[in-house]
Amino acid sequence: MIIGVPKEIKNNENRVGMTPSGTAELVKRGHQVYIQHTAGINSGFPDEAYEAVGAKILPTIEDVYAPQT
Repeated sequence: MIIGVPKEIKNNENRVGMTPSGTAELVKRGHQVYIQHTAGINSGFPDEAYEAVGAKILPTIEDVYAPQT
């Protein structure tokens, strides 16, 4: 399965849809996880934390939701 995680766009909303530990579990089970650049930064999760567990960081929401090959 391919899973995309967007950056929150609402004012004063600092949550992110997936933590690095949740990402690690999905990647471990064979899923592909795409995270929008800086999606987790306001929750204390830098892009590097997601990359370290196997997610791919993409620059825009359009890239996250675009078909991946």
